Amino acid sequence: MTSPVLPSYVKFLYEGYQQSRESALMRTEMETGIPRQAKIKSRVLTTRSGRLYMPTKANYLAFLTWYRDEINEGALFFYMTDPVTEETIEARFVNGGFTSMPMSASLDFWEISVQIESWG
Repeated sequence: MTSPVLPSYVKFLYEGYQQSRESALMRTEMETGIPRQAKIKSRVLTTRSGRLYMPTKANYLAFLTWYRDEINEGALFFYMTDPVTEETIEARFVNGGFTSMPMSASLDFWEISVQIESWG
């Protein structure tokens, strides 16, 4: 079974976008002198925080169906294009959750606040 793909109508907004990497190091305080550091992980998680834009209400409803059915409420990994490197990465939603916000009174445009994690 192949991993699902983030739908092409979903776009990352760059305003407020952030990336953070967990540390690959273990830091040990010494009795005297500077702390010691050693690399203990060969790969680390990168977390991307930001907003996804849904240009239509139909896209938003389709995204909800994709999220529920294709990635099992956020439990499964999916392929997406990294917004910075433009490479295809395998990612998942952190804790399987997000927050939706309508961007118009007519509920035609939507933004979804997310945290997405991947290796690297």
